[in-house]
Amino acid sequence: MHLQLDYKLGVAERLAHEEFRSGSPLQRPAYFRQAIPSLVLCGLGLVASYKGQSVTLLAIFLLAAGVLTVDAWKKGLRWKLNLSAAADKEPANSVQLVIDDRGIQETVEQEVVSFAPWSAVRSYIQLERIWAFNLAGGYTAIVSASAIAEAGPAAEADLKTELVARSIPQLVNGRALPPALS
Repeated sequence: MHLQLDYKLGVAERLAHEEFRSGSPLQRPAYFRQAIPSLVLCGLGLVASYKGQSVTLLAIFLLAAGVLTVDAWKKGLRWKLNLSAAADKEPANSVQLVIDDRGIQETVEQEVVSFAPWSAVRSYIQLERIWAFNLAGGYTAIVSASAIAEAGPAAEADLKTELVARSIPQLVNGRALPPALS
């Protein structure tokens, strides 16, 4: 088997990999979680103000709770916009990936060459945007799913056949699929 893929690896593909590794959608900072103690105190203030029949304090605590909630929401929105802007700014790397009988060789920007023999490939993940080959030592080779698709259905089938033949498990939701299903 010999498969050569030329593609761009950008922030979007790296984020897709991080999303899978973390097990949840992009790890947004916990702005709302950080605001919970203050919101609880505002809630207690609201209850005390209501019980004490103080309209002024009730309005102050209600305003404080609203400001905290809006601030957390705006921070989360800015985080998402900043993430999008970073993805647009950061240049994608040119990658050439060769998968053959020896293993996986990745050349980035025609200068950095990494090689992993098949014995170092622990598992692989097939996601919507990427394929990720988990290597020994905690390393990962990230491959654009569109590059594999552009190589054609036969190339993808050959790759899957090679992975099954070498007993490399496919991970789905962090667990290995039985070989018959991958």
